[in-house]
Amino acid sequence: MPALPSVQHRPRRDYITRMARKSRRTYAPRILGSGKIMMPADLERLHKYMMEIEGISVISGEIRTVVEEEWPEPAHKLPPKEPRSE
Repeated sequence: MPALPSVQHRPRRDYITRMARKSRRTYAPRILGSGKIMMPADLERLHKYMMEIEGISVISGEIRTVVEEEWPEPAHKLPPKEPRSE
């Protein structure tokens, strides 16, 4: 009877790394109201920052909008909205 070929199993760590890469969210460039373009790398850095901090005291309205639309989970870390004075 011929010997069965040996099967090599990948370590669990490689599987988790591959799954993390596959499930990574991709972002399209985003144009803010001021005309500034946020590239995918900018959005990834902003998301990472928002997930790491406890809270933030000052944020522009444009960035607040990005955070609230893209990632509702860390939106509670944003300061209260200031009423517009007219």
